[in-house]
Order: sequence, then structure tokens, then C-alpha cells
Amino acid sequence: MVIKTSTFILFFFAFVASIRAQHNNEFFNNGALVHVQAGAEVHVWGDVHMVNSGTLEHNGLIKVQGNMYSDASFQQRGTGTTRIDNSDVNTTERQFISGSYAVRGGSALTGVDDGSFYDLELANSQGVVYLVNSGQGVDPTLVADVRNTVNFAAGGTRNRIITHDVSTTGVPTYPANGSNYTATFGMMNTTNGSGNYINCESVIYGEMSGNDNSYIQGKHRRAISAAGGNYPFGIGLEPAGINAQRGFQYSQLSLQANNYDVITCYFETASPNTNIPDIECSGYNMDRFWGAEHGEWVYNDINGTGSGDYDIRLWPQDPLNPFTGTVWTISKDDVFLYPSPDPLHNVCGPTPIGLQRGPFNGFSEFGIVSGLTLLETQLVNLQANAINNSFIKVDWTTNQEKDLDYFEIERSVDDMNFMPIAQQNAVGTTSLPQTYELDDNNVLPNINYYYRIKLVQNDGSHTYTHSVVASLTSDQSVDQINLFPNPVMDGDALLEITSSDDKEVTIQVFDAIGQRLSSHQFNLVKGYNVHAIRTTNWPSGVYYIHIKGNQFTNVKELIKGE
Repeated sequence: MVIKTSTFILFFFAFVASIRAQHNNEFFNNGALVHVQAGAEVHVWGDVHMVNSGTLEHNGLIKVQGNMYSDASFQQRGTGTTRIDNSDVNTTERQFISGSYAVRGGSALTGVDDGSFYDLELANSQGVVYLVNSGQGVDPTLVADVRNTVNFAAGGTRNRIITHDVSTTGVPTYPANGSNYTATFGMMNTTNGSGNYINCESVIYGEMSGNDNSYIQGKHRRAISAAGGNYPFGIGLEPAGINAQRGFQYSQLSLQANNYDVITCYFETASPNTNIPDIECSGYNMDRFWGAEHGEWVYNDINGTGSGDYDIRLWPQDPLNPFTGTVWTISKDDVFLYPSPDPLHNVCGPTPIGLQRGPFNGFSEFGIVSGLTLLETQLVNLQANAINNSFIKVDWTTNQEKDLDYFEIERSVDDMNFMPIAQQNAVGTTSLPQTYELDDNNVLPNINYYYRIKLVQNDGSHTYTHSVVASLTSDQSVDQINLFPNPVMDGDALLEITSSDDKEVTIQVFDAIGQRLSSHQFNLVKGYNVHAIRTTNWPSGVYYIHIKGNQFTNVKELIKGE
């Protein structure tokens, strides 16, 4: 059927219209407006072509025995169902969707610049429907999207969607990594959960090992609600047996309020990670990164500007070598941990199946790491508490020690940039629990102070703990000034000021005999301010730091050690 006029309107009423042959009897819309009414069925035994600004208002059922083609000017409307089915003809041939049956942009364009399906059913007897990147559209990788549901087994046989074109002769070969797949399948319904994926492995199975039938092989994208929710991604590479990083590699994002709009995901083999093993999970040596032997999940924010916290959960299967490890955690950004140490230090699990970690913000690569060895020196129960609203007490306990030299206590105001404030000697080697503490008096009110402990062994090797936080509170209308470390041995002393308002001050440095060494202006903002005073070239001795404003002068004594 060839429709060549852009004004012709064709109504399919509630009867079966059949066009029979292999790829000769085609449904060819060359710019027309076509209506398929609710209750109507249209059977196409050949191919479907939607081109030249054609529009399909589809509220019935279209069964296609051939392939589907479109260009980027085609528009599709309505709540109808399209079934890819080769039960009558073309039973030995591959079936594919080519062109731009997609929402051409973000989720806000659904129904506006839109060639996408409402309900898509897969009923190919060979169990595969391909997506072919034909170069159509601003982003030709966007080949097929659905706005409601996709049924992976509408004809009984479980189907995979393969987002790549392959040779029509011989055994098909697929890219080794999801990054090289040339097309993308999209779920543009922002409803969270798996309800829009019918007969998909992720709906039926909770543990993914050995399930390699109905999923998206290659690249997948999902529209995300700004309110957040749980968003599974049923992706993977070609099916394979045990001991291969192929098959269904299920994952899920649990998002909070966000503005990501659309998120893409694929699976790939990662490079080996050669970073030095690090410590997580209350003292386990996380010494095995499974990227090269299993793979990694790659997530991307399609706009590149989104933000919002989320947890990620992974269901890996079929590594090159059997999974081994006592504890497991998730790495991000292709680094051994994320980073180490970090606030997620002890977010671990006893198995790689169903691992969860977060909250994260921003996307990249995610892999799994494992640990077998529990270190002999174990630090537990690190705490920081404000005491009488005047100082912060940091205390920690080791349940055993071996060849431990000392602890270095580090502090930060942003949980990223830490600097040492004190050292304490360790007992060294003991099988008995030991308790340590530090009173930090050089703190200002209304500031979050983060603390972590660096454990230094006799051979100079070291590990870090996770961080803890505490703060004092007071009337914010009063200016507070703090200078540390004091004494300072080398490098910078930090002048911390909490200011009641925006103002300009003069900071002057004098030596012990009253000679001025430096003077400059510093603009304070309301709240927390920090200013570094470089002491590297100063001789040891006593120095005086003058902070002068319009109506005040404050002097701090600073000791430079040898």
C-alpha cells in the first residue's frame, strides 16, 4: 500500500486488513496522515515505511511481518500497539527497526517531536529484534523508544532487543562492549519500576545468573521522574554460558529528587585496575577489581548537566573466573574505590549479587571489587562529639594491632581536603582492644568539622579510616577567629574566621621584635572564611597575626617550630 499524498486520510476500522507477501506488499506512508482506530487490526506481511513527514495516529493494533523503516520527519501519535511478528512469513529472516521511531530529545519532547511507539510487542520466532542506525535525525543512535510498555515475549518466544546491525549471512558477531553498539532503545515513560517491561528477565528473576533471553543487548535509555524512584536497567551483551562476561547484567538506580531527565546505560569490559589495594568494610583488604574479568556498567546523564543523589544496585553474572571474596563493594569512576577513603567506606555486602552503594551524584563507570583478607590491625568505633559546646573530642578503638607505629589525626571542613592536626603513638602489637582520644580545642562554632585517622605501620605503609563529623553551636552574630596548627612546623598556618557579615579586614604579620613582615586586605563573607599564612621561609620563633577591621582588632600569637 503506497500513500503518496500528504492530505490523504486512511481509516482502518474494526476488521483485519491483510497485505500478504514477503517484502513486496508494504505499508508505505509517503507523507500522509494515517488513522488506525481503536479496535482495528492491520496486518502487514511486508515492510513498513514511514517517511516524508508522514503521521500515524495509531490507536489499534498493527502486526508487522517484515521490517520497519522511518525517517526523522515521521510523527506517531495515539495509544496503539505495534507487534513485530514473523509467524506467517519471513520466519527464517531477521527482523529490524530502522530510522527514527524515537522521541527525538529529552522526555519533555514526548508527543512533540516524536516517532516513538506507545506499546511495542516482540514476537519474532528466532528471539531477536534488531535496531539499525540508519543515520536519521540529529542523534541517529536513537532508533526506537516506547511511551508505555514493551513486551519481550508477545508470541511465546522470549525476544532480545539488539541495538546494533549485523551481517545477514553467517553467524552474527556483535561488538565486545556496549559502547560500540550503534543504536539505543528507550523507555520514555517516567514511571519507575519494572512494570513497563513485560516478560523481561528483570521482571521475572531476582538473581541474574544464567538468564540470557529477554533483555536489551547494547544501549538503553530511560526517562527519569524529577521526584525520583527505582529504575531498573535490563541490559547486557550477547548470551553466553558460565565463565564469560556476557549475558544479562541487571542493575538498578534508586534516585532521590533530581533533574537528570534521561539516563543511558550499557555494559562493557573494563581495563584491569592496577591501583594499590585499599581498605574498606571495617578492615578488609579490597584487593581484587573485577573489571577485566567481569565488566562494568556505564551510566550517563544524556544532558550532561543533571544532578541528584542516588544509590546503585548491581546483579553481576558469569565472570571469566568464579567470583571469590569475603566482602564486596562497588567502585565508581574506574578507580579502585570511590575515592579512598570516603564517606561510603563501609557500604559493603557479603555477595556480589544485589550489591548496593550510595548516595552518589553524577554518573560514570561502576564495577565491583572484593576483599579476602582482614587486616591484623583493625580500627573500630571512630567517633567525634562536641563536649560542653567548647571543644570536640575524637576517640577511636582498635580491637587488635600488629606493627602499628602511630596515628595521625586529620581534619577537614568539606570532607575532601584533609590536613593533619595531631599525632598519637600506637601500642604497636597487641591482641587486646585499645582506646585512644584527642581533644580538639582549635575549632569554631557553627562549622562542620570532619575527622579521619591515618594508621601508619612500622614500615611506613598506611591506611585511612572513613570520616566522622561534629560541630559546636553559638550565636552567629559574634565573630570567631581560630589559628592552627599552632605551633606550625612548616608550610601553612590556617586562619579561620566566622564572620557575622560581609566586611573588609587587614591581616598583618609581625615578628617578635615588632617588625612587620606582611600586610594585605582580605574580604570576609558572612559565615565561614579561611586564609592561609605561608610560614615556609620563617625562622623558628614567635609571631603575631593582627586582624583589623573598622571597629575591632584581634591579635593571635603563632609559634613557628624548628
